[in-house]
Amino acid sequence: MRPRISILFSMILACMVVLQFSRPAFSRKSALSQTGTLPVNLSPVEPSSANHDSFGSGEAATDASTGEVRGSVRSGNKPVVGATVLLLGLDRATYTDGNGKFSFPEVPAGIYKIYVRCIGYASKTGTVHITDNAAHTSFELQQSAIRAEGVVVSASPYAGPANEQYQPAESMSRVELQNSPGQSFAQEISDMPGVSVRYNGAAPARPMIRGLSDNNVLILEDGLRSGDVSTYDPAHSMPILPASISRIDVIRGPASIMYGPNAIGGLINVITNIVPAVSTRPFSGTVSLAGNTVSDEYTGYFNGVYSDGGNAFAVSAGGLHAQDTRIPSGNYFDGIQTFHLSRIPQSFDRSQEEGAGYSYQGDFGMVGVGYQHYQMTYGIPGTPPNPNWLIDPPTTSLITQNRNLVEMRGLWVVEGSLVRQIRLNADYVDYNHSEYPTLQDSTGVSNPQANQFHKQTLNVTLQFQHQQIGAFRGTVGLWANFENLTIEGEQPLGPNSLTTGLAGYGYEEYVLDAGTRFQAGLRYDFNRIHTLPYAASLDPVFQTLDVTQSHNALTASLGAIQNISPEMTASLSIARSFRAPTVQELFANGADAASNTYSIGDANLGPETALGVDASLKGRFTGFSFEVSPYVNFINHYIYAYLTGDTIENLPIRQFSATAARLMGFEASATVEPVQYVALEGSASYVNAEDTQNNIPLPFIPPLHGFLRLTYQDATYSGIIEWRLTASQTRLGVGDTYTAGYGVVDIGFGIRLVSAGLVSNIGLHCDNLFNQVYRDNLSVIKDFLPQPGRGFRLNYNLLF
Repeated sequence: MRPRISILFSMILACMVVLQFSRPAFSRKSALSQTGTLPVNLSPVEPSSANHDSFGSGEAATDASTGEVRGSVRSGNKPVVGATVLLLGLDRATYTDGNGKFSFPEVPAGIYKIYVRCIGYASKTGTVHITDNAAHTSFELQQSAIRAEGVVVSASPYAGPANEQYQPAESMSRVELQNSPGQSFAQEISDMPGVSVRYNGAAPARPMIRGLSDNNVLILEDGLRSGDVSTYDPAHSMPILPASISRIDVIRGPASIMYGPNAIGGLINVITNIVPAVSTRPFSGTVSLAGNTVSDEYTGYFNGVYSDGGNAFAVSAGGLHAQDTRIPSGNYFDGIQTFHLSRIPQSFDRSQEEGAGYSYQGDFGMVGVGYQHYQMTYGIPGTPPNPNWLIDPPTTSLITQNRNLVEMRGLWVVEGSLVRQIRLNADYVDYNHSEYPTLQDSTGVSNPQANQFHKQTLNVTLQFQHQQIGAFRGTVGLWANFENLTIEGEQPLGPNSLTTGLAGYGYEEYVLDAGTRFQAGLRYDFNRIHTLPYAASLDPVFQTLDVTQSHNALTASLGAIQNISPEMTASLSIARSFRAPTVQELFANGADAASNTYSIGDANLGPETALGVDASLKGRFTGFSFEVSPYVNFINHYIYAYLTGDTIENLPIRQFSATAARLMGFEASATVEPVQYVALEGSASYVNAEDTQNNIPLPFIPPLHGFLRLTYQDATYSGIIEWRLTASQTRLGVGDTYTAGYGVVDIGFGIRLVSAGLVSNIGLHCDNLFNQVYRDNLSVIKDFLPQPGRGFRLNYNLLF
């Protein structure tokens, strides 16, 4: 695959050169100088809708100069250093310098919103009007212990604060992720409303949204498919280094219009900024260091960007090293015998990542390319090797991953036509994944290779944003995804296959007045799976299997937002979504050593179709904020896997099947600041999931859960004590087992240091303070082992 990657690199670089020298065809200037890139389509506010600003503005004034935005961020009489500043009309983001100042050079004419956010302060949004002059603006931030509202870039073609989204959405920054409990990004976002985590050790832990996961919750990297096989099995991990994450967007509810199949339950966009962006500073970037005693983990990551004129060169590297995860020392029964354990057997993780990127930004827009190599070796927990191996053989495994990714981004600003912007995002992934189950016999313990996945993926999105026409603005997009999957080894879980996905969509928004907006979207998907006979397969069925299945669907969405008052917003979204069955769900037939099951597919499965309704009421007042979001999702032909209770080759059968399902529930959260710098926050999430065809609960659904949290937050110091609460799960589906409710206490302390324009965030936290033994309903290993024990985390993040 290395030659193919080199060829693709050459083709992309050639396209960049051609586009660079074709710049005179574009008359609109857009230097896009910044310190970070938002991988989304952000549009300026048209003059006709300039007054439709539903949130407060900064103090903006216009001054004659060179056509750039210049500004400052202060609190009282002090500059705010390291504040994030976003220009929501273009792909531009920067940080305030040592004097609290920022700038965006060569901004095209238009009316733009600027968003400012910094930990310890309430966020603020302002409006600037650019003609041929410069706009000078200033922001006065108020200190607040309530977590600032984030900008969400993944819910629509237009980035904006969470209260402007038609669906419930939230964003977490790098520092907020590091301050959250857990060892993986899935655990770190699990305290978001509606989000829970399926646990099978830290490495393969996977987020769930409203009781859905795997093929019904789409996890993207920089808005593109990651090209792995993590949805194949609960033992499979996402190839993402947690320290490399810049921030994460979570969209709760169907998100199929822009992103296609696999988003029936929601969307998680992990933003890593593989393609660099030009900075106003010659050198910029981040350094992250972390350690965690629960697994003797140590992590380091560096991302540096050198900017010169319109050019940006970036290099990044990092790694994670963790031993088996600690649990409270005790006796644990695996169903056959008792083990005295203080760690989860085979739960270690070794990961590393290296990357490089280049981008050029000029008056035409920007083009850029990035390369990333990721490799990982991690363990899958289970019964460890033991003297009684004849009657209780080990069930642990080892998995290796190796991924090479090439990503390209392009943005072209068009003047004087129906089209305002053209955006091209694409990635090519070459992914290898091998599994090594633990075997024990009279000669000792070994880890022979059982299977190998090799997957090549090309994902491309092309968007055309049209000029605003009256109160209408919108985007037309094309989407393509191609997957070539090969499975080899003694335990091939499925056939070799080619999967093709093609789609076209439209997204339109209508601004009725200053407080009312409507949205409509329409998408057509074509999906085809073709199995490839493989004579060398050890499964005789896969040697000759030559089948093609095609599924087409029309999906749509409608949404409305009403500003009840300057502080309160109500929204409603109705969406029809679609997902075609995967090659695994259709044709799986084999032992899966990693999960210690025997998977069986069903070639008669049809596509899932869903109708989802989301409502939300949000309020953000001085000293108080809240959100309530009820929802219901009806899924026809819902595809799921369950344990039948039978065995093949002494392995439990994991059968794929389909039924009619209904999932309904709510998320609620509230934060109050009774005195300055102190906030009390509470959150609760609940989903009731029913197999309406058989009138029984769906399996593997999270119970009622939430937290109570007391925080102290000023401009320098922070402190936290939280009580994570989960109810018992008594609604048991096929293959489920009962779990008792629990409450776990976490504490933490943080400090933010500013010196010479450099910002350091240091955090010390203790998860599971009282080293409590508890079992989570969504843990794959809950019948044998509990959740992680007490762990102390030390995090350091430098922004320069």
